[in-house]
Amino acid sequence: MEELDTIRERLKKHRLSFVWLIYQLRQKGGVITDKTEVSSVFAGTRTGAKADAIVQTTKYILADYEQGKVLVLDD
Repeated sequence: MEELDTIRERLKKHRLSFVWLIYQLRQKGGVITDKTEVSSVFAGTRTGAKADAIVQTTKYILADYEQGKVLVLDD
């Protein structure tokens, strides 16, 4: 659960939304998901292989973002 809290804090720190994350999960990790599923995963109410994939891929995406490898584009 601490890992999920850390990820939520990192998203909040950088002002990144779940919508942005869902797009990155699809583009960078090939993980197809929606806001309800992502919210459940980070609330700790959804577990399993897909939840694990979302968490692990999110960690890689955030690491890349923090190193300047991922951009946030404004429409």
